[in-house]
This record gives sequence, C-alpha cells and structure tokens, in this order.
Amino acid sequence: MFNRITTVNKIRKKLRNNDVSIGSWIQLNSPDVAEIMGQAAFDWVAVDMEHGSMSFETAENMVRAAEASGISPIIRTWDDDGQTLLRTLETGTQSVMVPHVKTAADANRIAKACKYFPEGNRGLSPYTRIHDFTHEGIDESLKKANQETLCGILVEGKEGLANLEDIVQVDGIDLIYLGLFDICQSVGLPGQVNHPDVLAEVERCQKFISSNGIAPGSMATDLDYVKMLKEKKYQFIAYLNDAAGLREFFRSSLSEF
Repeated sequence: MFNRITTVNKIRKKLRNNDVSIGSWIQLNSPDVAEIMGQAAFDWVAVDMEHGSMSFETAENMVRAAEASGISPIIRTWDDDGQTLLRTLETGTQSVMVPHVKTAADANRIAKACKYFPEGNRGLSPYTRIHDFTHEGIDESLKKANQETLCGILVEGKEGLANLEDIVQVDGIDLIYLGLFDICQSVGLPGQVNHPDVLAEVERCQKFISSNGIAPGSMATDLDYVKMLKEKKYQFIAYLNDAAGLREFFRSSLSEF
C-alpha cells in the first residue's frame, strides 16, 4: 500500500544532490494530461493554477495522476496567501512554487507557511492526503512533511531581481525559479532571450542563488536553451508546457503534408 508518510520527495532529493531536474508545466485542465506527461520521461510536472483553469479538486486529481505514473507533481499557486498555500499542500503535493516574489519578506512569509511548527505556521488537519487521512503517527508525519516539502518561489519583475541578493538569504527556500522574460525586461531587452546581456544576467543570477545552497531554475523554449541552462548550472529546468508542446507537435507534423 502506498504510504505517503515514508515517501521521499524525489525532486527535492535530486536538487539537494546538485543534479539537474527537467520537467514541464501543465496548463490544461486534465488529470489525463498529468498522467500522459508522466510517460514522457520528465522528472516532474508543474500544475499551473495561476494560468490554468483547474480547481483544487481537479488539481488534487492531477497530483494523483502524476503520482500514479511515477512522476513528481508540483503545484504553482496564483498568490502567496497563507490559505492558498495551505489548500494547495492539502492536495498531497510535496512541492509548491509560489509566484510574484519581490522581497525577502515575501520569501520568508512563504517559507513559514509551507512548514509545520516549529519551523513554520502551516495549519494542521491530520485527516488529509499528506497524513494518509489519520491522526495515528501524526508526530512522525509532521516531521516527515517538514523534511520533504519543497518550497519553491518565482522571483519576478525588476523589483524581485533587484532584491535577489537579499531573497537568497531566506531560510527554508529550496528553489528559486527566474522568469526568463522577466530577466529580459530587467536588462532592457524584452523578449530577446538569446542576447548576450540576457545570458550574462542569467549566469549572474545563478551564481547568487547557488552560492546560498538554493537550486536555481528557469524555463527553456527549445532544446538548445535547455542545454544552455544546464551549461550555466541551472538545476531545475522547465521545458515548454503541455499546450505549447501539443500545438508544436501537430503544427510541425502537418507541415510535412
């Protein structure tokens, strides 16, 4: 029988070992997509509740589908409200990514909301997926949850990037994901993802993040960019998303006719 209490967070373990982890975003509102993506040899899929239309009920079933196919689920929330983070974690996901982080205070509040006492202030009901729906063994379950929960943040916009040096000092953050197009904007080159100044900023940010024991992450829109991010020591790489992948596959296939 599946026992969540003894389950190791495979993404967190890989990042802690300084390995590279590649996955993709899911924006389509379907557990089937999560299961199919699990067959594609990704390490993880990130359910995008900021830009997708899924409810908590659907997101929980997408988490189940990902787990059933052997892939690690992550949920991206739409804000950093404590109740949003609580409901997200109650789906049973071991990993969250929280957007719109601009200051160290934002990051600290998020880190606390993702962990139970004494490391944080996350609310508790033992009768949820993360605790196998029981109060039995709750002390061990709480300890395990604090150990295995991955807290990721998306540092976005010029303000966030300007405050990156302070943000990386916050305890409890496992992953900092940088919006690729935000980096372009921050150096005055919107959309120019391959410009030398953009690539220099990508590298500068990675050094800040990694030097503080946090895994750096970003997005790649093609396989060459995946390789570039790996070369620049980014550990967490998102390759496209489900909708883009579906569109590009059929578009390129039909062009052969």
